[in-house]
Amino acid sequence: MRINQFLARCGVGARRKVEEIILAGRVKVNGKTLTDLSYRVDLENDQVLVDGKTVRIDEEDGLPKIIAFNKPVGFLSSHEDKFHEKTIFDLLPKEFHKYNYAGRLDLDSRGLLVLSSDGDFIQRITHPSNKIEKEYIVTLQKKVDWKRIAEELRLGVREGGETLRAFQVTAAGLEMDKDPDNTNHLRVILKEGKKRQIRRMFHAKDLSVIDLFRVRVGGLSLEKKKLEEGKFTSVTEKEILGK
Repeated sequence: MRINQFLARCGVGARRKVEEIILAGRVKVNGKTLTDLSYRVDLENDQVLVDGKTVRIDEEDGLPKIIAFNKPVGFLSSHEDKFHEKTIFDLLPKEFHKYNYAGRLDLDSRGLLVLSSDGDFIQRITHPSNKIEKEYIVTLQKKVDWKRIAEELRLGVREGGETLRAFQVTAAGLEMDKDPDNTNHLRVILKEGKKRQIRRMFHAKDLSVIDLFRVRVGGLSLEKKKLEEGKFTSVTEKEILGK
């Protein structure tokens, strides 16, 4: 198995990321630094280390390849961070701590995170060219004419030197909303994933987001697959990608 595929299967990262790790001299095979991307790993005999730690494909551990996690507010989407004590991995069993996540949710956001031990799968979910839909229920600090806001966000707004666009914006359709035209609960679908995109789009329209809840990634929806906040469950590629 080629070294980049091997490291991706170990959960080190997507293939492009692991190639950077290899070329940076952070990988050793049988005690020698490896920078040859064409190297083929002997799965029976080679010892592979990344940053001094042994990595391996564990086919018999019985763990699911993909899990869905309902992230609460106040937990960082990170393996570790010197500025924040609480990360999502504080809520997950130790055996999932090597998993990577497909797209962050910031500290003050909540909802669906997809994690996997397969770096290639993470790449398929996150790469912009695949246009995987991500759906959010957004609560604003005040009611707005959602149809006007929807048109502006679909056309795109400028913020931080970038053009940010929503694929679709509608009223969230929550029972608490009595007025179908003016609401502070919107449903936003993205096909791109720029940093803090939703909060930045609404900020550009002088609107503050007070709650950001991701309810769907691809075909996997928390509104259909009930999952308690802070809990996780195993899922399949088909549930997310539909194939």
